Amino acid sequence: VGAGEISQAERLSGMQAWLNDPDFRPGLQTLADFSEATNVPTLPELEEIIAHIRRHANTIGQKKIAIVSTRPVTFGVARQFGALAPGEFLTVRVFKSRDEALAWLAEGPV
Repeated sequence: VGAGEISQAERLSGMQAWLNDPDFRPGLQTLADFSEATNVPTLPELEEIIAHIRRHANTIGQKKIAIVSTRPVTFGVARQFGALAPGEFLTVRVFKSRDEALAWLAEGPV
């Protein structure tokens, strides 16, 4: 869950903490809820996030990422992330409600 003003350093640090978590496993379905975020990453920041994901592709594995966003600007940037994401191992969908996102993730792997 991301809330308030989120810096790029916080985004990358959060991703790295998630990868280092002992409960993390490749292919783990992911819910990213940015409903309460007050800012969005820029295009260069999105590209940096994608580069980070590519560097850790083997650790991340094939997965689904459900992004929740209620603000139009955040929804649009999340869709842009989905378009930039490496489709060979990430399937990204953006939702306006957490319940819809969780239902999609519950359908199982891609």
